[in-house]
Amino acid sequence: MSERWESLKDRGFYYGVSKIVSLLSTVSEERFIQLTQWAEKLTRDPVVKNAIQKVRFFLEKEDHPARLLFSRAMNRMSEENRRRIFYSLFLHGWFVGGRKRDYWEQNHGFRPPFILILSPTLKCNLRCLGCYTLGYGMKAELSLEVADRLLNECEELGIYFVTILGGEPMLYPHLFTLIERHPDIFFQIYTNGTLLTQEKADRLAEFGNVAVVLSIEGDENETDSWRGKGVYRGIMRAFEYLDRAGLIVGTSATVTRQNVEVVSSDEFIDKMIGLGSMAQMYFLYIPVNGKADFSLMVTPEQRDLLRRRVHAIRNTKPVFVLDFWNDGPYVDGCIAAGRKYFHINAKGDVEPCVYTHIAVDNIHDTSLVQALNSKLFRDIRSRQPHNQNHLRPCMIIDNPHVMRDVIKKNSPSFTHPGAEEIYTIKADVMDRYAREYGALAERIWKKEYLGMIEAGVDASGSGSKEKESLDRGRPACAGHP
Repeated sequence: MSERWESLKDRGFYYGVSKIVSLLSTVSEERFIQLTQWAEKLTRDPVVKNAIQKVRFFLEKEDHPARLLFSRAMNRMSEENRRRIFYSLFLHGWFVGGRKRDYWEQNHGFRPPFILILSPTLKCNLRCLGCYTLGYGMKAELSLEVADRLLNECEELGIYFVTILGGEPMLYPHLFTLIERHPDIFFQIYTNGTLLTQEKADRLAEFGNVAVVLSIEGDENETDSWRGKGVYRGIMRAFEYLDRAGLIVGTSATVTRQNVEVVSSDEFIDKMIGLGSMAQMYFLYIPVNGKADFSLMVTPEQRDLLRRRVHAIRNTKPVFVLDFWNDGPYVDGCIAAGRKYFHINAKGDVEPCVYTHIAVDNIHDTSLVQALNSKLFRDIRSRQPHNQNHLRPCMIIDNPHVMRDVIKKNSPSFTHPGAEEIYTIKADVMDRYAREYGALAERIWKKEYLGMIEAGVDASGSGSKEKESLDRGRPACAGHP
C-alpha cells in the first residue's frame, strides 16, 4: 500500500474521530445513532463492525432498554469525560488497539487479547467468605516500576482495557499514579467500596478514563454475611460518592447457592439501577482458593435460573449485564489464556484467568509478549472451545479433565498453597459437578441453541426472527475484538 494511500486513509480516520468528538457535545437518541454510524467508518475489522451494528440495531428499537442505558450513561458524565471515555475505551481500545493487535497477529503469529486483568495488590481490609484469593495471603504487591512497565507493554501490544482487582485496589498506593500516567487506557476498578471517599471518587472522575464496579452480594443480609457486618452500609455510601462525582458505576455479585435468587431478582436489579449502576456482572462461586466450601456452588438448576433471568433483564431493563459462564454461547466458549483476556496476580504470576491458579511465567523476569506466547497459553488456546456446547465453557467446573490434562502436559507451578486440591483430592467432586450440570446443559443446548447455530444464525442482531431470538440474551459487546 503506497505511503500516499496510507496518509489518505489516516486522514479519513482522524476526520471520523473528530466528527465523533463533536457529536459528544450533545446527548440525544439521534446523536447515539450518528455516533455508531461514524464509528463504523473507523474500522474494516468485521468483528468490530458487527459489534457496532448490533449496538445500532438495539438503539434503533424504540422499545429496547439499550436506548435508556445510553442516555443514562451519557447524561451522567460531563462532556469532557465523554471525550475521555471515547478516546480510551473506544478509540484506543477498539480502533487503534485493533490495528496493533492485527500487526502482532500477522507478524508474530498470535493476537494479543482485548483485556488484561491486573491484581496489583493482595492487601485488603476485608476477608470475604469464599474469596478466590484466600490462598494467596495478603502481603504481595507489585512495585510501581513493574506495574508501569506492564501497562507500557500493554499499549505496545494494543491492550487498552485494564481491569484492576485485588485485594482491594483502594489500598494499592500507586493506583492513581498508574491511571494518570496512562490516559489512553480505560481502567475498570473493582472495589468493595468501603474505603472510597468523596475525595477519591472526585479524583477518579478527574482522570475521565475510569469506571468503578462495586462488589455487592444482594441486600444487607446477604452482603454482610459474605463480606462482614457493616459492609453493605459502606457500599451505599460509596454509591453516593460516585454519583456526586459523575463516574460510570457498575455492580458485581459473586453468585452462590445461597444468594442466586436474590441477585438475579427484579427487585435487586431495580435497586442497583436506582443507585446508579450501569452494568451488572455475575461471577459464579468457583472453589479454587484451597479452602473451598463446595456446598456454596450453585446447583445446575440455579445456574440455568441465572441464565434465564439474565436474558429477561437484558430485554427489559436499562443496564448492561454480563454472566461470564452462561454467556459462553456468545463468545464461543472459554476466553482465557490470552484469547480475550488473562490475569497477572500481585506476585507477578501470569495466570490464564483469575480462577486458574497456575503459571509458567512471572512478569518480574519475562515480558508480556513471551508470557502470552508461552507453551501453556498456546496449549490452552489450541483446545478452545473446550466443549462444543458453549453453555459448558469452563475448563475448571465444566471440563475439569481438560484442566488436568493441561497441567500434566505443561507442568506449571500452582500459584498458591492449596490451588491444586480441585485437580487432585477433589477431582471426583469436580467431575460429578460437571456431569450433573452437563446433563442439564445438553438438553438446553439442543432445545434453545443448536438448531439456530446449525441454520447458520450469526450475531448480527438483525434479520430473521431466529436471529433476533438468539440475540435476545446476547450482550451488545459480546464480540470484543
